[in-house]
Amino acid sequence: MVKWYKRKKSEINVEDALQSGPYIPPPSRENEVQTVDVPPDFEPLFAAAEETVASFFDDMDWSPTKGTLLIGGSRYVLLSSESLQNMPKALSHDLDIPIEKANKLYYRLAKSIGKDDARRFIYKMGVVDPIAKLSAGPVHFAFTGNARVAFLPSNPSPDDSYLLRYDHPQSFEADEFIRKNGPISNYPVCIWNAGYSSGWCSESFGIDVDAREISCRAMGHKHCRFVMAVESKLEDFVKETLKEGF
Repeated sequence: MVKWYKRKKSEINVEDALQSGPYIPPPSRENEVQTVDVPPDFEPLFAAAEETVASFFDDMDWSPTKGTLLIGGSRYVLLSSESLQNMPKALSHDLDIPIEKANKLYYRLAKSIGKDDARRFIYKMGVVDPIAKLSAGPVHFAFTGNARVAFLPSNPSPDDSYLLRYDHPQSFEADEFIRKNGPISNYPVCIWNAGYSSGWCSESFGIDVDAREISCRAMGHKHCRFVMAVESKLEDFVKETLKEGF
């Protein structure tokens, strides 16, 4: 069976699809990162992570007759982004709990999964530097269809001064909400995006950090923008980030 990779129509044929992985345009310059927006100083590190993650996804064994999907030797399952985006609402209804509590449960689930995915990739990459550990996260996020990541001025230090600012263009949660309702949400909807990224970074830096979405396209804003920090500093960093005009 032909793999389901997205490729340019002019390049699709059976042999090509069977032998090739996800289509990424060739880089126009050395160390160009295709799946993440990063500062120039970090391009070599993220370009290497991109190669590692790409090779992981090239190793795919998709067998509907067995009911299995293996990527890089690990079992994956395909889930509808529409169903994931609707999960907090479903939890609130089925468990008869306030939507705020359902959002927190959904966030914790995403954070736990982000930690587990990071632990697996860090082991595969064999890296020890926190930034190197972080580097595979945004690439994996893009390859799995969650969102693209664009880093903003930050200070990702493995201590209480940790600060990460970033956007998630094409966040699946914002896209799904807008597709169904338009940009009319009263609150940020990218809960999975926030939880998963905080889980990956917590595992990478060895400290517990949390992320908060400070603007969201589902609310009519230009960006889905996040601030990540240790819990005790998060509120202050959010205020500082907004004051600086991010």
